[in-house]
Amino acid sequence: MSTRRDPDLDAEREVDLGGYLDALVARWWLPVAGLLIGVVIGYLLALGGKDVYRAEATVYVGTPFAPNGTSVIQSISTNPSTVARIARGQETLQQVAHSSGMSVRELRAGVSTRPIKSGGPKTAPNQFYAVTVEGPRRGEVNAAAQAIADKVVAVTGGYAKLKVDTFKRQIASDQKQLDAIDKQSQQVQQQIGGASTTEQLTLGTLLLTMEQRRGTLEQDRLQARQLLALAEQVELPRILDRGSAAKATARSSRNSVAIAGLMGLIIGLLAALFWDPISARTGGRPER
Repeated sequence: MSTRRDPDLDAEREVDLGGYLDALVARWWLPVAGLLIGVVIGYLLALGGKDVYRAEATVYVGTPFAPNGTSVIQSISTNPSTVARIARGQETLQQVAHSSGMSVRELRAGVSTRPIKSGGPKTAPNQFYAVTVEGPRRGEVNAAAQAIADKVVAVTGGYAKLKVDTFKRQIASDQKQLDAIDKQSQQVQQQIGGASTTEQLTLGTLLLTMEQRRGTLEQDRLQARQLLALAEQVELPRILDRGSAAKATARSSRNSVAIAGLMGLIIGLLAALFWDPISARTGGRPER
């Protein structure tokens, strides 16, 4: 009675691996040729890539505080998606296309934004953003980057601008009242010399009242100046760097060479492995 023997899978696997290794050794020049051809093609593609211009503007969106300046509040400028939505919004692209000369299609493909890390707490809202524009013409790219940065500042700065205007009007009002008190005080002091004792007492009381009012107004003006400085220096958005368009290669030479070389190497390896089976099917005789 004969016994059935199971196939030796390990032996077959060794034969297959050995055959693949023999094929690679016999056709070693195919992977090498594929690698070299891929490197050359990648280099030529990189040389043939069109140059583009890139301009990057840096925008500070500000940190809004409550009216009394004691705490940060949530607003449009603290939303992390605000800058990207403004920069890439259809209305913005149409306005910038009209002012810069770039087409809406070029802007849609060339406009990008990214937050710039400031080193603060991760929970703190981001304050700095880079607005980048890429395009084929230097002047248009410069104009587009500056126009988008201006739009971001205009949209995010509404609250801070209102505070700045309010504090300026308050300071002007305080100063007007102080000037009026100074004028009235001089008149009263001139009257005291020729006044009677009773009149002097009355005028003295009036001067004391005016001085008290002066102190209140000066304190109010001082606080308004401090809040104005906070609004202008911290809360108000502004463009830190408008950027200047510089030439940038659209395709990276290093990446093109590396990718094309890798593809050529893979094609060469496959050609070496399947050379004999393909030759056998087409009527050729495999080498031994």
